[in-house]
Amino acid sequence: MTLPLPKIRKDGKVQSLIEEQSCLRFLYEKKPEYAPYFLAHMEKGRKGILHKLADSILREDISGYYSSAIDLKKQGSTLFINGKPHSWEGVYKQLQFFPLQEEVVYKFVPLNRYAVLFPVQREYSFHLVETSGDIIYLDKCGTRIVSAASELIRLMFTTEEYPNRDAFIKELDNGTANLTLAYMYNERWKTAIKQEASEFQAATTLEYLKEKQKRTLGFSKSLFFEQLVVEGHHLHPGAKTKLGLSFEDVFQYSGEFHQSFEVCFAAVRREYLRTTSEKGSTLKEFFPVKWQDAVKELNRRGHRAEEFDVLPVHPWQFVHAVPFIYKEEIHREDIILLEDAKLNAQATSSFRTVAPLESEVPVMKLAVNSQMTSTVRSISTQTAMNSTVFSSLIEKIMEQEGHLDGFVPLHELAGAAFRSEDQLKSRNLTMLIRENIDVKLEKGEAAIAGMALYAESPVTETTVLKELAEELRVEESLTEAQAAADFFNDYIQTVIPAYVTLMVKYGVALEGHLQNSIPVFKNGRLTRFFFRDWGGSRIYKERIQKQNLNPSFAAGSVSVTSELSEMHNKLYYTVFQNHLGEMIRQLVQYSGQEEKYFWKQVKLTCEKTFESLGEDPKLREAVREDRAFLYQPAVMHKSLTKMRLTDSKGYGYNQVPNPLAD
Repeated sequence: MTLPLPKIRKDGKVQSLIEEQSCLRFLYEKKPEYAPYFLAHMEKGRKGILHKLADSILREDISGYYSSAIDLKKQGSTLFINGKPHSWEGVYKQLQFFPLQEEVVYKFVPLNRYAVLFPVQREYSFHLVETSGDIIYLDKCGTRIVSAASELIRLMFTTEEYPNRDAFIKELDNGTANLTLAYMYNERWKTAIKQEASEFQAATTLEYLKEKQKRTLGFSKSLFFEQLVVEGHHLHPGAKTKLGLSFEDVFQYSGEFHQSFEVCFAAVRREYLRTTSEKGSTLKEFFPVKWQDAVKELNRRGHRAEEFDVLPVHPWQFVHAVPFIYKEEIHREDIILLEDAKLNAQATSSFRTVAPLESEVPVMKLAVNSQMTSTVRSISTQTAMNSTVFSSLIEKIMEQEGHLDGFVPLHELAGAAFRSEDQLKSRNLTMLIRENIDVKLEKGEAAIAGMALYAESPVTETTVLKELAEELRVEESLTEAQAAADFFNDYIQTVIPAYVTLMVKYGVALEGHLQNSIPVFKNGRLTRFFFRDWGGSRIYKERIQKQNLNPSFAAGSVSVTSELSEMHNKLYYTVFQNHLGEMIRQLVQYSGQEEKYFWKQVKLTCEKTFESLGEDPKLREAVREDRAFLYQPAVMHKSLTKMRLTDSKGYGYNQVPNPLAD
């Protein structure tokens, strides 16, 4: 079948991306009913990644493009340049007949014989720039619209200055096609949800889920919210990048497609395995039925089951990575790929974290040897072996800090990794088992994955956060501004004292971004806040040792640091910038309340926590250090795009103004 792909046009617009063509081929061959929907959403998918990239370029001020930009604004027939009226002359004459938006400021970035105009809708704290509408290419011959992220990269960056540019282009094109695929599926899925909500007489997603849970045995509201995240990371231009996966794999295994699949299992001789389990078998302890299936198969195939432990393996990894990475071990039968034991599951908001469809069983975090965003999603031995060590540490801390009872860990129950000095082998047959949040919820509570707060409700087509605020407004007869204020103050009174106390008193900086957060709500009010995933945390040794806590972390663990700045940067970026910054942005858009109001509440809550902790003479120096850090005039913001352009192996940062500064 000939694919009806868009052709390159005389106006210079980018032709159809190779990744878009590949995705369409998959659809025509395997799911032809979806192909027209993909074509209909191509422009939206392109703009989605394009604007994430544009926002990031300006936010990070890469190559000085933001700081050297000229501000243009159109009002009626007048052009204003840097706030002053200007005549339509020279290069600006080309813009006279272009339909510029009057409500935005354009950042005019001059380049080599041409310029790019970024329409900036609004700017928020931490130099968070929000572009909206058409990004414009301008030269002496005229104007055209920049239509894809990869086109923008080619216009603004050279390989001489940014050696990873072309590889980043491939990542962006892949993410563009994946986002279009997600929009395509979501449109049809959303239509079905709206129809069902109408039958339930449910006006919001929250009302729909209450009815759905009543009528459907085993239905998980928390998994629904995990899978509601269509656009991925709210700041990362590589949010939808999944290199190494086919589009069929993406459709089958990514949470936003709501597909079920079978987790596979591999038996590994015990001498080749590192494990946290003290009871002989991780699988036997948490999935006894699957353990019996594995034992029967091992015996049938002539092996002594007691010589092996059995690990869950992501089905993509089972087919595309394990047979090749562990070819010798499989040949020697030190690893046995099992055929009979399978476990039905679906993906969460994280591709590699899967939720079994059996009720009340733990979730699994499984290695996947594929690049997603900017990282290959295998799992280090240290992360696996530290899982229960960190869980025990957090449990001890939370017992000592009884006043933080609304701040609840989702413990990691077990971890295992293949024993090898070869990093590829040690990272790719690795897993974690984590508590299931559903068993901890009370009647009427809704556990909402943090990323779902800014996701679109399939029923109202507003954000989930706006639905929650509206539920509170209606429930308590408030104005929008009052509802936003009450909602936010409830939230920060639970999370800020906990994050700050762990940092000041114990030297523990949790990786508290939205991806690792699960706030729980009832009638629009926060009831509890769950946090998860220890792998990215940082522990400042000097402080944890002062509390007579000496967790035995695995050698070489990046989680443990002797640098105060590492702890500070981890907490500030993930909690204040990524997490609270996005929540404030959403509440400003909902209520019209000024952004500075919310940051004032954040600072008041921080200060109250510092004052309470400072009553202990042993903590006054730590309070002084952390207060000085939190309130400094400028802080470091992670440079997500520059890191990809340069292929930086470590974290890269740029300085941004701090809304908590004195």
